Amino acid sequence: MLDLTANVAWREIIRETEAGNIPHCRAVSAPISVHAEITETLARMILGSYRPSHPDLLVIGTPDKAPPIGEYGKPSYERSCRWLIDSIALRPMESSRRLAVINCADKLNKPAGNSLLKLAEEPPSHAYLLFLMEDGRLFLPTLRSRSRFTAVTTDEGIPAKKPPHEAQEWAEWLAKTRKSTGGNDTLTPELEAWGTYALEAGNADMAARIEKLRLISSQKNLSVPMMADLIMLALMEESTDIERILDDIRQA
Repeated sequence: MLDLTANVAWREIIRETEAGNIPHCRAVSAPISVHAEITETLARMILGSYRPSHPDLLVIGTPDKAPPIGEYGKPSYERSCRWLIDSIALRPMESSRRLAVINCADKLNKPAGNSLLKLAEEPPSHAYLLFLMEDGRLFLPTLRSRSRFTAVTTDEGIPAKKPPHEAQEWAEWLAKTRKSTGGNDTLTPELEAWGTYALEAGNADMAARIEKLRLISSQKNLSVPMMADLIMLALMEESTDIERILDDIRQA
């Protein structure tokens, strides 16, 4: 289990919070095992006290299930994204602030995530949002751009590696990869290292695209040369058509 007290990224979050430098929208990627500790610690610091039933602590989703968008007048409204939007707007009841925790934020579907965009961009003056997730590479870029993002990872995490950039670098990578005698599983560590690099560089769009490629590589029966061509095309091409192509391949 990750020791938060010894983690540099977590200590920086604590330092900022103690100094009063609290963003209205924060996103934290960390192992699920420490999500409850993160929630409790930040709740104590922001609200002044913590208990699961604190009236100013609003929690939606669970560590393994993202909250739904919710429908007014139906059971799905309770503890949904729409419920949160309505509830966080109310004045604090016990504290001077209200804290909303969105669990499993990396698995929010687009409708649910999009429903929170305005709240993330312009929350009420008394409101603070905390998006908690396990894999920051899957966090919706539209929400990522509105949050102060921090990856709290273990020391055993995948080392970052910069992917090829120039055409010559890609040509050399492609030639080497096509000669590989292994299967697509040989591509997984490299894609993970590239994804870590993109995440640390703050490029959430690239990190999300790399994660889609990793999933395709592990789930689809593509040859190594075909997968290598797809990787190069996806990471060199900036058009939104590539996103559609990757989504079509994953869903096929």
